[in-house]
Amino acid sequence: MEINSLILFVFILGLRHGLDADHLACIDGLTRYNWRMKSPFARWVGTLFSLGHGLVVTGVAVILGMFSKNFTFPAYFDTLTTWVSVISLFLIGTVNIYNLLRMRPTEDFSIRGIKGRFLPRFVQETTRPFMIVLIGAMFAMAADTVSQTAVWTLAAGNSGGHMSFFLGLTFMLGMMLVDTIDSFIAFRMLNQSKKISQTVSKALGWAIVVLAYGVSFYEALTFFYPEAELDFEIVGIIIFSLLVMAFVWMSYLERKGEGTCT
Repeated sequence: MEINSLILFVFILGLRHGLDADHLACIDGLTRYNWRMKSPFARWVGTLFSLGHGLVVTGVAVILGMFSKNFTFPAYFDTLTTWVSVISLFLIGTVNIYNLLRMRPTEDFSIRGIKGRFLPRFVQETTRPFMIVLIGAMFAMAADTVSQTAVWTLAAGNSGGHMSFFLGLTFMLGMMLVDTIDSFIAFRMLNQSKKISQTVSKALGWAIVVLAYGVSFYEALTFFYPEAELDFEIVGIIIFSLLVMAFVWMSYLERKGEGTCT
């Protein structure tokens, strides 16, 4: 793969990874807790989380890059990681749709993930920046993250000694952009009126369901029919469009709420 295309590919992978439902669930929960505790870092939870996550990814990329010339994954590795991702995303979509259908009209919807359930309560409820960075680093230990990193690290194996490090930072930049936006949206949502907050949280919940199911079915489809795979540039455009739409929508609801209060 050409270097420029590889860099763009890794950046888009970072954007896509930042939209992982487990990321959003953890960031949403930590943002809510920090907001309640009036922490000055509430709106920066996503940035801190993705910093820790990205540092581990970069470290893994550098280590794999050092050994990539003499290392190959078993033939079944790609199949295994693909189906772990497919099943995990399907479960996340199912859990969230179940919670959306059973929630009360007066409740705020909280995104549900899988990895966050294994974190101790004292870790999930922290206002310390270092702990938030550490939580992000812990999430990077998952098999799907390591396998993604391995793919583009091996692709860059013959591109120079510093390429793996640079690609790790590129991946982190894409992920940090999405996760920062997520915590900003969650923070602004918490500052809105109760009615607007409930509307936005429910809509974000359905967006997570669509995203989880969509990516799950897409990965399953392209496993059996590789010719159906989309160009990664198109995927990048779709992700950026979703982010822009989220910002525009939040701004509209905020202005609408201010107009109602006056």
